Amino acid sequence: LLGWTKCSDQLEFFLCSMYVPICTVGFANEAIPPCRSVCEAARLGCEPLLAKFNIPWPTNLQCHTLPVYDRGVCITPQAIIASVPCECRQQRPLRQGLYTKLHFDYVLRGSVKSVDTYGELTLTTVLVKEVVKAGRVLVLTATDAYLWTNRSCICPPLSINQDYLLLGWEDFTNSRLLYLDGSVALPYKKKYVRKILKWEGVTMPPPTPSLQPLLAPLPSTLGPLQPRIQMGNHKKKRKRRRKNNQLKKQINKQRRKERRRSKTEREAL
Repeated sequence: LLGWTKCSDQLEFFLCSMYVPICTVGFANEAIPPCRSVCEAARLGCEPLLAKFNIPWPTNLQCHTLPVYDRGVCITPQAIIASVPCECRQQRPLRQGLYTKLHFDYVLRGSVKSVDTYGELTLTTVLVKEVVKAGRVLVLTATDAYLWTNRSCICPPLSINQDYLLLGWEDFTNSRLLYLDGSVALPYKKKYVRKILKWEGVTMPPPTPSLQPLLAPLPSTLGPLQPRIQMGNHKKKRKRRRKNNQLKKQINKQRRKERRRSKTEREAL
């Protein structure tokens, strides 16, 4: 009935994508659903017609359960149109105001392994080398991360085998990382990481000083140390000898005084 009445130009696409959904390699256990806007357009046009016959909108076609186009992986009728050349806006410099405004969910350092297009969707595979910031979707270093784009063009563009610092959002409901228009991709530089950690209020620990330069190399034998030890002992001995000589002089002087005093006393008697 609804198909015959043409109550919505998106109804046919919506029902087909719900009951015969598109599948890709990256969705082994689930299919790509239609976007929420497709459901809402179909419901807006066709629900009044169903209401005339006291038929409620089907509970298994609720629009709120579907992802939003700009924050999830979903499909629209535009996915089947012929592809057009990608046109990306010039990427704005990474500044604190932009970073704070866009509320990125993840910041990753990674090397791009592949970029594959499935109709209107693009899957970018990245080997994660460092997780600077993570949201609720689990991301581990030394593993592949999959970034989903809800169009056949990815902006900013990415080059295979290039190291990037990638900033984007996540679809936590479906546990996916998103690389959408407005995401940031910068050739990796350590200064960008320091900036982001500073903006996040994270203090980087100072580099751990190496104790190696502070340690003198151990001698293979005691030979080189002997002259210094002997020289030190010689100085100590000479100092003790000097004190002993001074003490002897004082004793001899005192004895001479006593002899002279005794001699004077004898002569007086």
